[in-house]
Amino acid sequence: MSIADFASLLAKIAVPHEKVQLSKSAQSGTNGGCWVDGFALPPVAVVPTTAAACTRTTGASTVLQVGALGQQNGGSGALRLVSGRNGHIAQAAGNGFSTILCDRLSHQGGLSGTAGGAQTTNLPTAALTRYTDGVGVWIGLTIHTIVGTTGTTVTAGYTNQAGTAGRTTVATVFGGTNFREPGRMLHLPLQAGDTGVKSVESVTLAASTTTVGNFGVVLFKPLVPIVVLHASYLSTMDPFLNMGGFLPEIVDDACLFPIFTSGITSATGHSNAEYWFAED
Repeated sequence: MSIADFASLLAKIAVPHEKVQLSKSAQSGTNGGCWVDGFALPPVAVVPTTAAACTRTTGASTVLQVGALGQQNGGSGALRLVSGRNGHIAQAAGNGFSTILCDRLSHQGGLSGTAGGAQTTNLPTAALTRYTDGVGVWIGLTIHTIVGTTGTTVTAGYTNQAGTAGRTTVATVFGGTNFREPGRMLHLPLQAGDTGVKSVESVTLAASTTTVGNFGVVLFKPLVPIVVLHASYLSTMDPFLNMGGFLPEIVDDACLFPIFTSGITSATGHSNAEYWFAED
């Protein structure tokens, strides 16, 4: 049965194609920052090294940060996210937060927090296998091993959705407190007029952070946000209230992962999430 109207949607929610339940202890974030939410189940993934395209099976190790949800692919119809829940226990009182469910398309690692000039280690990023036109694809930097306490800025050289190379992101704060910790994701705004990215060719720090660390580029497609208003809430993701009636398609082999965004004060505790999928 296709999702043609509200009644058919309710039927799909009542008997979904699949439910994926996730749990992670010791989730933390600070001052409105974004953090890659590498959940404990399904298996979390290894820190990437060489450039690689990501799939629904990316993962299976003991290090946090880049594990895929591991949902099943759809069959004859399009697979859609129809509902879900998200909660965070024992965070600071009154401190809301959200997660953004994303499709991780490509990633790499091995970049240095002290190198001068354009870094090209393990770059360019692997060719996109989903959303190959690059439209709506974002650039993030994920810190795998802590970099230095000296704050600087970072830019990336990339090819935009039109295939134009030599584009440069807006300079973004990098290093120092809240911009150096493992699991932190920094979003790099695109050059004016661009609507997406096909690849990243280089990353440049304006100055050394004083600690080498390890960080890498991730290309990803945001799919849907889920907001939790305050501590110990379990928020149900209603596709009409939370997504404006939009039921995002989950394309085959999508490497689904949540980005955790904390409120204005620190948040720490235990994250729980459940995503419901159904075929259209």
